[in-house]
Amino acid sequence: MGTSNNDGKPWVAAACISGAGFLLVISVFVGFFGARWLVEQLDGPRYWIAIGTIGGLLLGIVNLIVLIKKFVGAQNG
Repeated sequence: MGTSNNDGKPWVAAACISGAGFLLVISVFVGFFGARWLVEQLDGPRYWIAIGTIGGLLLGIVNLIVLIKKFVGAQNG
């Protein structure tokens, strides 16, 4: 992985945090709408939507953890 050359600028941290929230929202939406599409296509039970939404949330949290580890690792050198 490449090293970060942001010299400790606070706007870089702000962009990272706002991007993290955006990624979480996108993950939840993809899980919800993907599960809703599957329910409509396969005539599945409605609880698939809840499973898809929770799955999207969990994947979003994992994505945030990876992003934060990458960002903190770049700050530490």
